[in-house]
Amino acid sequence: MSVRKDINRIDGREDDIGVLTLYLHTDASNHDLNNGEWKIHLKNEIKELKNYADNTAQEAEKKALKKLLKKVEDRVGELQRDLQKGLVIFASADEDLWEEMILQVPVTTTMRWGDAPAVQQLQELIQRYPATAIIALQQQDVRFIETELGSIKDESTFSWDLEREDWLDHGSDSPPGSRRSGQDHFQQRFEENKSRWYKNLAPRLNKMIKEGGMEGAYLVGSSDTVGDLEPHMASSYVKGVLNKNIGMKPAHEIVEEVYDELI
Repeated sequence: MSVRKDINRIDGREDDIGVLTLYLHTDASNHDLNNGEWKIHLKNEIKELKNYADNTAQEAEKKALKKLLKKVEDRVGELQRDLQKGLVIFASADEDLWEEMILQVPVTTTMRWGDAPAVQQLQELIQRYPATAIIALQQQDVRFIETELGSIKDESTFSWDLEREDWLDHGSDSPPGSRRSGQDHFQQRFEENKSRWYKNLAPRLNKMIKEGGMEGAYLVGSSDTVGDLEPHMASSYVKGVLNKNIGMKPAHEIVEEVYDELI
C-alpha cells in the first residue's frame, strides 16, 4: 500500500482519550544525530508530554498518555538498528491505531497529543517526495525503480535481446551476465540501433508510470544514452535528468544519488 493511501486511512481516526503522534529525525548520515543527539530530542519531547500528563490531564488521560509514551519509547529502542532518516509513529489510547513508518527522508522532530493523528507533516512529505520512477540506463540494460518517500517500492529490469529484437522484462531479477551473441557484435549492433530500440521501450515505460500512479520519472545515465530515450518519453513525465553512469550500482545507491542531486 502506498504512503498516500496509508495517510487517507489514518487521517480522521479519532480517539476520545487521545492519539499520540511522533515524528523523529534519525538521519544516520548526520554526524550529530549519529552520535545519539536524536535520543536527546526524543527524551525532551517525552518529558514535555509527561509534564502535561502530570499537571493538566485528567486521570484517565494521564494514565493512557503515560502508557503510550512508555510504549513508543520502548519501540523506538527496538527499532534503533533499523532507523534511516526519519521515523513516524501514530498510536491511539484505545490501541485500535498503531502505525509506524521508517522513512528514507528526514522529518522535523515533534511529538503531538490530540484527539486525532497529526498527519500534516506526512502530507507535506508526500507532496515533496511523491511516488516516482527512476529509470537508470546502462546501454542495453534499463532499470525501472519505483520509489516513494525515498523508499524502493518495486524494481524491474529490461534488457535488449538481439535474437528476438525485443526488450525482455526480467522483473526484479538481474539481467543475464552474458549475451548469446558475441559481445563485440552485440555492442556494435546496439550502438547502430539504440535510438530506435529505446524508442520501442519508451511506451512501456510511460505505461508503467501511468498505471503505477506515479507522478513521473527521473532519467539516469550518460548524456548520449538519456538523449536517445528522453525524446520518446511523455514530456510531462520527465521530472529530471542525472547524467551519471551509475546503472550498475545497487538500487538504494541510485535512489540516494537522485534524491541528493535532483530532489
